[in-house]
Amino acid sequence: MMNKLMVLLKASFLQLRIYLLCITGIVALNVIASVIVYLSLGGEHEDDVSVANLFTIFLIFVASVLPVSFFKRIINLGASRKEYYVGVLIIYTIWSAVFSLFNILWLQIEIGIIQKYEHTLNILEIFHWDQFGLVGMFVYQFGAYMMLMSLLNLLFSGLRHFVGWIIWALLIAAIPIGTSLPSLRPKVAEGFLTLLFNDSLLQGFGLTFLFSCIFLAGGWLFTRRRTI
Repeated sequence: MMNKLMVLLKASFLQLRIYLLCITGIVALNVIASVIVYLSLGGEHEDDVSVANLFTIFLIFVASVLPVSFFKRIINLGASRKEYYVGVLIIYTIWSAVFSLFNILWLQIEIGIIQKYEHTLNILEIFHWDQFGLVGMFVYQFGAYMMLMSLLNLLFSGLRHFVGWIIWALLIAAIPIGTSLPSLRPKVAEGFLTLLFNDSLLQGFGLTFLFSCIFLAGGWLFTRRRTI
């Protein structure tokens, strides 16, 4: 079992490394452009998105690429659907933990060094997760990242099933409807505030964990019946 897991982890990294390299290149270009603008304006600088947050976009590729192309590759190598799905869950968990820790460490660098020269926009400060301390920041981030990846996993796992397309359609329709109708807009805003801006670490993580479990269960229902 451990050998199969290591094979899955290695194969997934080989599948994803091109996306990580591309994001690294984009982040590097963004940093260079920011430095050039900073120097050309004589020390004045607009707010910049945290470098660590830009790297976190990689999680979107992890949770979309693996269900689409990694599934077929792994099944053809002899893995069962259960082994694939367990491996994917472990991969999501590892990457969520890695970027949670990375963002925390980078925030300390920003506070100690970078913010002396420019103001950065970091989701840890925007969502007020920094109020929970180092451990709390890790826990809330981890829950939020797992929820995002679980949702994407559900959506992309169901691409070959009509129910999956219904979920896509409902989600796409819900976004403009929920933000445009005056009667629904406050409820949508309240929902996001409760989910991502919660002043209770236990409640915030509990909600993200609950949604993650629901999305992962739905993803498994699609995966266990999925054809190659």
